[in-house]
Amino acid sequence: MTEQTLSERPLGIAANGTGSHLGAQKQGPCVCLLGASFDTGNLGVSALAESSVRCILARWPEARVVLLASSREQGWHQLSLGDRTVALQKAPIRFCRNVLLAHHYGVLFLCVLALWAFPFDGLKRYLAGRNATLGLLLDSRLFVDISGGDSFSDIYGVRRFILAFLIRMLPLMLRKDLVLFPQTYGPFKRAMSRSMARWVLRRAKRIYSRDQAGLDYVRDLIGRPDVGRAVEFAPDVAFLLEPRKPSGLDADLEAIRNGASAVVGLNVSGLIYYGGYRGGNEFGLRVPYKELVDAIVERLLQKDGVRILLVPHVIPVGVYKGDIENDRAACLDVHRRLSVRYPGRLFVAEGTYDQGEVKYVIGLCDFFIGTRMHSCIAALSQCIPAVGVAYSKKFEGVFETIGAGDLVADMRSLDADDILGIIETAYLSRGSIADRLRETMPEVRRKVSNLLEGLDP
Repeated sequence: MTEQTLSERPLGIAANGTGSHLGAQKQGPCVCLLGASFDTGNLGVSALAESSVRCILARWPEARVVLLASSREQGWHQLSLGDRTVALQKAPIRFCRNVLLAHHYGVLFLCVLALWAFPFDGLKRYLAGRNATLGLLLDSRLFVDISGGDSFSDIYGVRRFILAFLIRMLPLMLRKDLVLFPQTYGPFKRAMSRSMARWVLRRAKRIYSRDQAGLDYVRDLIGRPDVGRAVEFAPDVAFLLEPRKPSGLDADLEAIRNGASAVVGLNVSGLIYYGGYRGGNEFGLRVPYKELVDAIVERLLQKDGVRILLVPHVIPVGVYKGDIENDRAACLDVHRRLSVRYPGRLFVAEGTYDQGEVKYVIGLCDFFIGTRMHSCIAALSQCIPAVGVAYSKKFEGVFETIGAGDLVADMRSLDADDILGIIETAYLSRGSIADRLRETMPEVRRKVSNLLEGLDP
């Protein structure tokens, strides 16, 4: 996958991205994707982005997909989907000090406000011809919002939630259809945040929750008796992600299965390993995470023939200082400390992989343990038994949707012995769990593929 500037745009798409406004031939409907990006270093977010694109193309194979507000600069992202490469346009919406930028939120809001008050075709054509991002907003009938999977909440800061709310306002003011893809909703600590969330939810065309508890939460938040028709359950879209064999696979990984009775994948979360965003126990865990990771490695490597593959799933790209969020640094530290005691049995996936490639790497395993939820989804969707070592409520809801709620080991409520017991039981039962997953996964994938069924852009 590669990035391009607008000057290197694919053929058939106008330079300003407005398609029909400048007479470019449209090959399919224009659909804007919100809350998704390939630029964060979080492969879970990238998995959601690619899977959302797959859902859109499953409904409209020739759709033109725009990553709205996903980056700071305009450009293109080339996404390989099997034997097809799709060009995704990146259209920024900025909140910076340079208020004269055409894609600055203030400029866009004033234009949208004018069109909301005076919805005349002549005014639309005039403004769209002078503002590429506005042209995309007008060209797109459908807006799909994934919110990074769990960011429809103010727990990551009220500023972040407000900025996301302001972006969602634009298509809703233009009377466009907004579909909220399967995600976690809330919690909301502030009354203002709840009011903003309610405003968006009441105007959404369709709302999907990736866990059953989210359905009641959303309905209670909206407070309308007829909302049941708009709120539906659907599995996490990342179950649709396909694995891709990396062109440059780590040499050790090619040989990891030789002589092994079982390969166990272990994802170590840098966020939890290095103490969270603020360096304290902000997630309310009952167990010291580093000690738990060591105990998991010790327990597994006591078994004859077992090899462990440490798999990073978040490798930030200049977002955080130091090692906060950096799974690779955490995995390398575990390997440095413990590999001398177990030579030739502890490995690290050190390569630079994208979301599909790391899923291929996880597919080399017979059993998986992860603290990043989407690393677990990468395993489960390949019918590999996986235990989620959880630090938030989202694990339980997502695992329960595929009948695997018993595979969640919640560090907020369990001690180390309980967690090790769940892992031990699951490991010994991995054959029957894999059989159960093989029965479940086809229907899960079918549901995700049909999220946009019945909608016309």
